[in-house]
Amino acid sequence: MKDNYAAVLEEAQREFAQKNTMDMARASGASLSLYPPLSWREYLLPYLGRAYRVIWPTGEVLLYPTKKEASATTALIIIHYLTKACGKPPAGKWLPFNQLWGGDSYYQAFKRRALQPLAEFFGDKEKLFSELMLGRLQARPGKEPRSYLLMALPRLPLLVRLEPGDDEVPPRAILLFDAIANEYLPTEDLAAIGENLAARLLRWGREFMKAGGE
Repeated sequence: MKDNYAAVLEEAQREFAQKNTMDMARASGASLSLYPPLSWREYLLPYLGRAYRVIWPTGEVLLYPTKKEASATTALIIIHYLTKACGKPPAGKWLPFNQLWGGDSYYQAFKRRALQPLAEFFGDKEKLFSELMLGRLQARPGKEPRSYLLMALPRLPLLVRLEPGDDEVPPRAILLFDAIANEYLPTEDLAAIGENLAARLLRWGREFMKAGGE
């Protein structure tokens, strides 16, 4: 018996197969390649510092340039993004997770799975955090100190800030979403993006420390 997550992904892939490919490309900002026969098309889009190929109409999501299949979580986020993208530019207004649609009810879990692990690991590693954000994720420095503007997907920006804390205040990680975010993805997927971002940064950070980094 297939689990519920697999069923959700299959439903998303069915919806994806029924959508107009040119409309999805225009609304999402993903590049679209057409191959003979015209019934087979392929998107290429970045997600959190990596590039992914998405095959239409099957909805297969593959890590580029390899043919490694993306995780179910990543595949669902990317398929949902392509099918639900509204085409609007970022609003430039930043919202915390608990101000997204229904985000308040999931905020504690999001904080526990994404924000706290980042703060605990990188709170005293500001230089490493900056190097990973600017290098691995190709983020840009934000207007405020220790803040970074990251395009999670072509039209979905995130603002990430790390506050190192002091003897009295513990370090804190802040992740803000553009006000247009829910017109591209449901809040459950935005939570998963935050968790994926934290997981990637932590993995890279641990690899650096294991290799003898300081």
